[in-house]
Amino acid sequence: MNHLDKLNAAYRNAPEIFQAGRYWKSYEEQIINEVKQADLSELRSGKYPIFTTFGFNDLVYYYHPRMPFYIKFIRQLVRKLFIDNRASLPYSLRLADIREMAYKHSTIQGKLSGASPISSVEASDFGKPQDLFVVGGKKYTMKFLSFYVRYCFAQNHIKLRGDETIVELGSGSGFQVEVLKKLYPKLTILCFDLPSQLYLCEKYLENVFGSEKIVSSEQNIDLSDLSKLEKGKIHLFGNWQFPLLKDFKFDIFWNAASFGEMEPDIVANYLSYVKENCSWIYLMQARNGKESSPEAGVVKPILFQDYNQMLGSNYLLAEEDDAYDAHRRVSQTGGYFQALWQHIK
Repeated sequence: MNHLDKLNAAYRNAPEIFQAGRYWKSYEEQIINEVKQADLSELRSGKYPIFTTFGFNDLVYYYHPRMPFYIKFIRQLVRKLFIDNRASLPYSLRLADIREMAYKHSTIQGKLSGASPISSVEASDFGKPQDLFVVGGKKYTMKFLSFYVRYCFAQNHIKLRGDETIVELGSGSGFQVEVLKKLYPKLTILCFDLPSQLYLCEKYLENVFGSEKIVSSEQNIDLSDLSKLEKGKIHLFGNWQFPLLKDFKFDIFWNAASFGEMEPDIVANYLSYVKENCSWIYLMQARNGKESSPEAGVVKPILFQDYNQMLGSNYLLAEEDDAYDAHRRVSQTGGYFQALWQHIK
């Protein structure tokens, strides 16, 4: 069996509570089939739209006033081929203007939070990201800047030293891991996700950091405990391996935009392994839950107040605010929040 097949087999044998909820079940087969035939060198190019559902969407989205579809298509083609850097957006903005503002916003957020500066790192160009630009001789994407801004929000309170252990559930593209590990090379990071997402995340991070910095999900698949965890490395695990965290003490739990895609009982199960084991919890989620209908989406949306209730009295809400990317508010129906809880000793 190859790597991905091994992950899928282990996942299928996992308890029901670790199986994807209705939201992700609708994507599972399509994602698996696409991953198996994908050219990873074009992972971020837009060639595989289904991958954007879990973060590989380094694309440039254009402004279109209301007009027939065929005119929009022609305008987009012309804009892409000839006028990307002309003042063709509202308020006479150019694409270059938006990128410059996003970079400066990231710089300011870094200074305000006491974070390591954005100018000290740059984005990987592996996977041919469509949205790649250069500032100060270094490469960035809007996604890279946005994940840096999330780090700045957390850094307002956590004040990372650089030798912490971080657990991320739903690592998706691995972009948040990329930002954190580039800023703090000695961090130990544990990534948990569904099989296909985990596989692509691992391949991406291997190309960013080199295989010597990665402990593969294939190597970890039969672990029964974390006693031999290698400090300073990135470790990949299937989401069904979350019980390995029972009685495992770590510094930060991180989940962005994936709890909202789960049913509340599934979220409560994951948090049961986190509570009392970590000092800080960072969440960025849909404030009023993700879309839900009798046929599709989540069965029952999870709301902001549900997280407070699940975490209980031993976690104090340190800060909560609307979530922002580097260039805009993160928005959908009901909007997104980001929040940080601190464990009360």
